[in-house]
Amino acid sequence: MISSTGASKFPENKGLIEDVFHEIRSILSGILSSVELIELYGSGQFNMEKSGEKINRQAAAIKLQIIELEFLLQNVRIIQHILNKSLTSKRAPTQIVKLLKNVVEDERYAPLFSGWVHFQTAGHREVAYVDEFLVRQLLLNMLFRMQRNADPKETPRLDILFGQDGVELKGVYLANANDRSLSSSIPAAGKESLQTYLDQRICSLIGYVAELHEGRFELTSLPGGRIEMLVFIPYDVN
Repeated sequence: MISSTGASKFPENKGLIEDVFHEIRSILSGILSSVELIELYGSGQFNMEKSGEKINRQAAAIKLQIIELEFLLQNVRIIQHILNKSLTSKRAPTQIVKLLKNVVEDERYAPLFSGWVHFQTAGHREVAYVDEFLVRQLLLNMLFRMQRNADPKETPRLDILFGQDGVELKGVYLANANDRSLSSSIPAAGKESLQTYLDQRICSLIGYVAELHEGRFELTSLPGGRIEMLVFIPYDVN
């Protein structure tokens, strides 16, 4: 089953920002828990060698959570413009392959995503007319959404293909049937479960940015509980 969402179906209420703040609160709770564990491990009540290892793990977890928090705050910036009806796509000539590779290879995101993002650049166009900030954030939204909703036992995959008319970002992952946060669980591939997933308003944000670039966003419910997320953005401005 294929469905789509975007600017034409963007929520009129402020539910999207509530979703984002829910995720921000979850991250802050995780940071607080990690800090409390570091304090506990450093109190001298445990074996110092093992405590050092545990402190390093918690510090690494805090770093990753702060990286995601910074990304979510950029979402808040976009949502504020959407709600104020002031968001526009400032499309300009951009080295599109370089832009997308720089996101994936950034030292903040490479440990999280580089192992499952694949570029197919044969015969690609060098320049696309895109808004660099919005496209960067669109890619990060796809990556973080796939990571958050994927079954931890199976690595997601995102293919970035540069075709004749535009760039296509196609992600496939096995939905985590045990994750009930934000109604993200899809235990079976069916109309009702896919619609539940579409009700996640972050998907509307991805679609909104795609439509601002005269592109499209689609979700496909595949057999076996897998989900395909697809974004297509044309190179040129009509």
